[in-house]
Amino acid sequence: MSSAAIPVTLSTGSLYTLGTARAFEHAARAGYDGVELLIDDRLDTRQPDYLKRLTEQYAVPILSVHSPFVAISGWPRDEIKRIERSVALAEAVGARTVNVHVPFRFSDLTISGLGKPIIFPFLPPPQDHRRYARWLLDGGLEALQARTPVTIAVENLPARRFLGMRFNRYALNTWEEIALIPTLCLDTTHCGTWDADPTEIYQRQGNRVKHVHLSDWSGRYQHQPLGTGRLALDRFLRHLNEHSYTGSVVVELTPLSLPVQDENKLSRELRRNLDFCREHLGQRADKSQTPTEVKREVVNV
Repeated sequence: MSSAAIPVTLSTGSLYTLGTARAFEHAARAGYDGVELLIDDRLDTRQPDYLKRLTEQYAVPILSVHSPFVAISGWPRDEIKRIERSVALAEAVGARTVNVHVPFRFSDLTISGLGKPIIFPFLPPPQDHRRYARWLLDGGLEALQARTPVTIAVENLPARRFLGMRFNRYALNTWEEIALIPTLCLDTTHCGTWDADPTEIYQRQGNRVKHVHLSDWSGRYQHQPLGTGRLALDRFLRHLNEHSYTGSVVVELTPLSLPVQDENKLSRELRRNLDFCREHLGQRADKSQTPTEVKREVVNV
């Protein structure tokens, strides 16, 4: 990891269509300080021995873990137990933060053949999410935090649309409710869906923000490359640097916005996003190696 005061890492979810190992490889090629591991249904995202081999092979540490936000095979269906399992995995791989979502207010209804969930706001949330909402506010989160050195950060989530109208699919997801949670992950693209400025939200939430997910918002699409959308991310990063933010900045993009079919273009775009962060965090970008040169070193490890 570089000596940067604020580590800049790459979410493996940015490249989930390529696989976990290639996400580590691309993070190393571009020069990121580490990765955030997105746990999902693939076994290679939740096997500690394999993950530790990847960190050694590519010299890329796992600085944070994103708890699965849906039920996955082989893990508990209960949201609280999934978080506990994610914390145990983070401890095993040496991560310092676990990122979790706020609870659902409404359930999805999946209609066979349409290929995606349909959201009907009148359906009640899963029973475990009602219990999870109480757990977050009534001491359960604090009790788990007291048992682990890993910081558990709760993420603000986006606005959704139903019949063209914006609505809040999630519980504890207004800025007033989020202020009741002691440790936060601030997601910039999710701020954008609510027409909220990330810098202003950071100022309002204060030092409870311990983790940041960074991506742009186009006005229609989330998790876009930095500097391509509507958000003033340059100002936001400068504000983090000037106000002694102590967490990581995680570049969390959608692979749909990245040139994943072309290795060289992908490397350049990932490096451009990293350089954007380092420039506005007041860190000097390392120009001594191009992404292609880094790749040759990784391959020869």
